[in-house]
Amino acid sequence: MIALTNAIGKSRRARGFLFVLIAGALWGCGLNRSDWTNLQGKAQGTTFTITYRDSLGHDLSAPVDSLFRLIDRSLSLWDSTSTIVRFNAAADSFSTDDRHFQVVLALSRQQWNSTDGAFDPTVLPLVRAWGLGKQGRAELDTAAVDSLMRCVGMPRIRIPDSWEGHGGPLVFRKSDACVQFDPNGIAQGYTVDMLALLLRLRGIERYMVEVGGEVRTSGANERGGPWTIQIDKPVEGDAHKQQTVVPLRDRSLATSGNYRKFIEIGGMRYGHTIDPRSGRPAMSALLSASVVADDCATADALGTALMVMGPDAAKAWLAAHREVEGYLISDDGMGGYAVWMTEGWPE
Repeated sequence: MIALTNAIGKSRRARGFLFVLIAGALWGCGLNRSDWTNLQGKAQGTTFTITYRDSLGHDLSAPVDSLFRLIDRSLSLWDSTSTIVRFNAAADSFSTDDRHFQVVLALSRQQWNSTDGAFDPTVLPLVRAWGLGKQGRAELDTAAVDSLMRCVGMPRIRIPDSWEGHGGPLVFRKSDACVQFDPNGIAQGYTVDMLALLLRLRGIERYMVEVGGEVRTSGANERGGPWTIQIDKPVEGDAHKQQTVVPLRDRSLATSGNYRKFIEIGGMRYGHTIDPRSGRPAMSALLSASVVADDCATADALGTALMVMGPDAAKAWLAAHREVEGYLISDDGMGGYAVWMTEGWPE
C-alpha cells in the first residue's frame, strides 16, 4: 500500500483541489538526501504523501499503514464493522471505547457550535436522500425534507460531558434511530493530524503530511523555507490549473468546493454540499473555500462550513474568527472569478 520513494512527487486532492509542490531538483542542491524520506501511497479512497526529515532514516511505512487501518476501523462508512457504521445502526444508545470516534464526535460538536450549525455531520440522511451521480434527485418535496430534518442536528447526539481524559467506554445517545453521523467532512483532516502526531512522537520536527490534499506542515522544507501548496482554479474536469500558491509553515490547509462534484438535472447543477439548516443543496456563487488553521481537522471542517454559508456569510464569519485564515473563490456572474481573502492570508 505504501511506496517508499527517493523522488518528491505531486499529490492530488480528491475533495479539496490542492497540489503539494515540492521541487524534485532539491536533491541536486547540496542537501543530504539521506536525511529526508518520502512516503507515498493510497489510503481512505485517495492518495497520500508524507515527507519528513529524520537523520536516523527511520522507515515509518509500517506504523503509517497501521494508523490508516486503525482510523478506517473507526471512521470508515465503507467498512461494515467500523465503529461509525455500528453507531449509525444503533437504535438509541451506543457504548464504545474507540478513542478516534470519541474525539471526532467531540470535535464535530465544537465546529457545529462555532459555525452556528453550518458544519453538521448528521446531515447524512439528507445526503443519501438527495443522492449524487446518476441517481441524484432534482428536488425533494417539502414533506420529505421535513421528515428527514428530525434526524439532523448535532444536538440529537448526546455526548458525555466528561469525555476528555476518559480512557474507557463512553455512552453516546441518539434522539432518534434515524440519526446518522458522516465523518467525511472532518475525518481526513483528523487523519492528517494523527499522522503528524505519529511523526512528532518519534522526534521528527520537519515534515509535510498530505492526505487527499489535506495538508499539515511543521518546520522548514528541504530548502529551509516554507512548504508551498498550490490551490487550483475552480475549473471542471481533472485539470489542475494554478490559482495561487500558499507558503505554509507550522500550519494546516484544506480546501472544499462544489465545481468538481455536482449533479446536473434539467440543466440545473446541484452541488454535493447539503445545507443542514435547510435540508437542501447549498446553492451560492461560492465555488471553493480554503482555510488555514493550526490543525487540519479544523481546516477541513471549516472549509465545508464556509461552502454551506455562501460568500457573504463566509466573509462575515472569517472576519469574526481571526484565529483562522480564509481564501474564497466565487463566480463573478460574468464568466470569471472573484477572489477574496482575509488580511492574514499567507502569500
